[in-house]
Amino acid sequence: MEQVIDYDWIEINDPQSSKSFYANIKSGECSWDKPVNAKIKEKNDNSDEWWELFDNNHGLPYYYNLKTRKTEWKRPENATIIPLIAIQNTTIAVSMQMRLQKGGGQMNNEPMEPNPSFDQNQQRPNPVRIDNTSPEAANAARIGRTQGIGNPVINNDMADRMNPTHPMNRVNVTDTPPTLPNDLKDNINQFQIEGFAHQYFMEHRAGIFRRKVPLEKLLVWSKDAIKAPLMVLNKELQKESPKCFKLIQRIMGDRAPIGQSEDIQDLLEKGIMNGQLRDEIYVQLCKQLSQNPSPDSLLLGWQLMAVIVISFPPSKNFESYLIQFIRQYFDKEISGHQNVNPNQKQALFTVINHCQKKLLRICQTGPKGKVPTINEIERGKEAPFKPSVFGETLQDIMCIQEQKIPNWKIPIIMDFLAKAVLDLNGCHTEGIFRVPGDVDMVTELRCRIDQDQYDLGNIKDPNVPASLLKFWLRDLADPLIPAANYQECIDVGAREGQDGATEDAWNIVKILPEINRRVVNYMINFLRIIADQKNQPITKMTLANLAMVFAPNFLRCPSDNLTTIFDNTKFEQAFLRILILNGSDLDDPNGPLPPKD
Repeated sequence: MEQVIDYDWIEINDPQSSKSFYANIKSGECSWDKPVNAKIKEKNDNSDEWWELFDNNHGLPYYYNLKTRKTEWKRPENATIIPLIAIQNTTIAVSMQMRLQKGGGQMNNEPMEPNPSFDQNQQRPNPVRIDNTSPEAANAARIGRTQGIGNPVINNDMADRMNPTHPMNRVNVTDTPPTLPNDLKDNINQFQIEGFAHQYFMEHRAGIFRRKVPLEKLLVWSKDAIKAPLMVLNKELQKESPKCFKLIQRIMGDRAPIGQSEDIQDLLEKGIMNGQLRDEIYVQLCKQLSQNPSPDSLLLGWQLMAVIVISFPPSKNFESYLIQFIRQYFDKEISGHQNVNPNQKQALFTVINHCQKKLLRICQTGPKGKVPTINEIERGKEAPFKPSVFGETLQDIMCIQEQKIPNWKIPIIMDFLAKAVLDLNGCHTEGIFRVPGDVDMVTELRCRIDQDQYDLGNIKDPNVPASLLKFWLRDLADPLIPAANYQECIDVGAREGQDGATEDAWNIVKILPEINRRVVNYMINFLRIIADQKNQPITKMTLANLAMVFAPNFLRCPSDNLTTIFDNTKFEQAFLRILILNGSDLDDPNGPLPPKD
């Protein structure tokens, strides 16, 4: 029999402060004071009550029992159900959503005073409205199963924080709000991961009765080969999956003969050339890293992961799954591993942290355009233990450099490559910085620099160090001019030629972090040498051409909107032209000098 709700307000006990407050189940309004002349459902500590909440990820209601701390998709029968969906859309929900989006930080456990005057439409672009009597609401469990959604995750330590009455600081909508605790974010992510696994993983059967293999048993280390893909693949790619798995087993030392870098190259080629195989390769590697009894195999597997995460990203569907797998891995798999000694744990910890950082990076930048060379693969395997000067932040690059050459105020690699361009007569080379250098020679020079070998060897073409210099700037983990200053640069670029534009441009540079400021000044001095009018008839690289080539290396549009990116391009170039035309704001004793005539 359907429950009849004859009240508008309910009394709710704050589990942290044990203080009662009142919530309107229709409007979401909250108050510490008991409403006057209102129908109120008083709290009953002895009754078996369920709260009806809403999961935005799947668009379905779910049910939470405060007493047992149990969550269910299925609507409980013969139970008192209190609809709290409207309350989720008020101050509490807005703050939780904003916290989740921002990430990090800690939650204060001081109770928040519900604000009756809160504008119900403020920061609520899509308020949830659910008909609690609809078949969809009553059959959420059935819908969840058909859509491949797992059971709600039960985490007793976090149950209080999951409910809509969790106490938190009052949210000031004009300030940047704090964020959800990491363990609650993990709980929410795990909920999404289970749903992904049930939707995208292939069903496997084994034994003479062809019984279904549970997912938790399928995704663990195995010495045996696989006969079918772990994930749903197109028919033409299904035969490639077992080949990939054999390569992974060989590379990790789980199958003879032991794999070499050539096997890693074959595996990477399959992933780079066939986008749909990328998630399959990642899942297969995760499988062989799960409950693996061999420390040596684990280290080889994570070194393989370190190479893959700089070669191609997972799909957007699989991204959260993989990020969560790597983030949780050490605590779940290594901390209590009986066969792993302390030195091996430290090595694994280093590689896993490196993989997590590189994964987040490649999810932003996208896959490589070509298969890595053997030298690049070897470099990728040792990168966790010997950090690269490519793809890192300027601050990290300087920390690495400080250990070798103290008191050097600019990145050695930038100085080396810029001076190499000048020494190889780049100022008298047509198309310098526009014509690419030989790909193999650029790769060779990059690997040499990563080995701390700052010499050109037999390189005679200035386009090689020129190409690598552009790549180094473009590959910095953070843009040379931080995103926080991007819009200011665009505004100044839009005023090119007007009074005050030059001063404003250099004022932006002056407030940059010290290392960023020095690099900007160095590069501007260097580009002024290349752009000298006496060089232009030979190089064919005018000021406008150089600004067009280098603007993306100085500025990165933080927007994903293609129209915005396109429209801002001309202002990025204008900003750089202003800087090149008008010197620098400091004298750097290590700066490049014009070549001798």
